[in-house]
Amino acid sequence: MEIFETKTTSPSDLENLRISALISHLKGNGIHIDRYYPSESPEKFRDDTIIGRLIAQHGENILPVIMVNGFAMITGRYPLNEEIRQILNIPRHLIEEKNEGCCCIQGCCHEEKKR
Repeated sequence: MEIFETKTTSPSDLENLRISALISHLKGNGIHIDRYYPSESPEKFRDDTIIGRLIAQHGENILPVIMVNGFAMITGRYPLNEEIRQILNIPRHLIEEKNEGCCCIQGCCHEEKKR
């Protein structure tokens, strides 16, 4: 998976924080995802004909573009965790959402459910 983005976003951008954390987690589990920014990788933007055509037709508002095996899968937004799981055929346990309110101590969620 490749993610073509407009620019490095601010650390307060919650959607960027979510996708960054997820990518880091997935890379730690051997799943390859690259992110490209025009200022850091201008050659990737220039050499990829699909990205070039999308930007020419729609402007930079089309970004981010999620590319998988040479196909633009999602444009104009970051993918949801479940979309990434389905697109890359990732096992559910690698992307499952944590239960709200769980303190992440092993067994705590089970204790809450028993009550």
